[in-house]
Amino acid sequence: MYIEEIERELNQEFRVETDIRLSQAYVIGAGDSFASSITIEGETGGRFRAIDPYDGFSFDLKGKPTIFVSVSGKPFYNIRLARKLKGSSETYAITANPSSQLAESVDHVIKIPYQSKKPLPGTLSFLMTTYVLFKIAGIEPNIEETQDTYTLGNNPFFVGSNGNYGISVFAYLKMSEIFGIQSNAERTEQFCHSPVFSTKGRQIVILGNSEREKKLAKFIDFTDVKFTGIRDPISNAIIFLKSLLSKMKRDNWDKIFFLDCRKILNVSSNMIYYDSGS
Repeated sequence: MYIEEIERELNQEFRVETDIRLSQAYVIGAGDSFASSITIEGETGGRFRAIDPYDGFSFDLKGKPTIFVSVSGKPFYNIRLARKLKGSSETYAITANPSSQLAESVDHVIKIPYQSKKPLPGTLSFLMTTYVLFKIAGIEPNIEETQDTYTLGNNPFFVGSNGNYGISVFAYLKMSEIFGIQSNAERTEQFCHSPVFSTKGRQIVILGNSEREKKLAKFIDFTDVKFTGIRDPISNAIIFLKSLLSKMKRDNWDKIFFLDCRKILNVSSNMIYYDSGS
């Protein structure tokens, strides 16, 4: 049931075009949307800066264009921050819900054509929002059309630099949402300084193709390492999602952990969608 739906999404077109171009911007998002924000921050060399919506209340964001990324348009702190910035900054929303409170709170809405018949972890929606951020930033992704996958293990550690760090974060989010298992994500350089010591007996997935990442993959001889050898972040996201789907099939895991675990889901939903008063 869920395997079929995710597979269907991965076969759909994710390239969302827009005429909007910005030279710099703050990008606000949480969850998958924050992973998209980190990805574009890395690919623009910081011209686009990823900001957590709750942290954003402590920052001076006035004067620079601000893009809110939210498929549903419902997270409370996105809406609250958009309302705070209205009139002091040019604001945009990338969303699949143009009638949401978030969309009504910004100056411009960029609609992504995403619909789902049932609740799903973000897959196609992530690819759409990330792609449209690339277009807004004036970057043409060098997407590699490939059927390559890698065998995902349990508790993997995802590593990447620049935009691929954002994809590493996205990958670790999916492992949590779908399987309810622990994984990690870190920037390549930071990984080498300390987190590498937590990887004995764990799989390491290196997203990228820089000489430094090649060197890291070559040095690792104490555990299983998967090296994608691909520079483009969107290509790495697609390959990860195909590998994730293969793991679901291999493990006979036709379910989504966050939908089954109601107690945890209630905590998450209450914190995301309602004013906690602080």
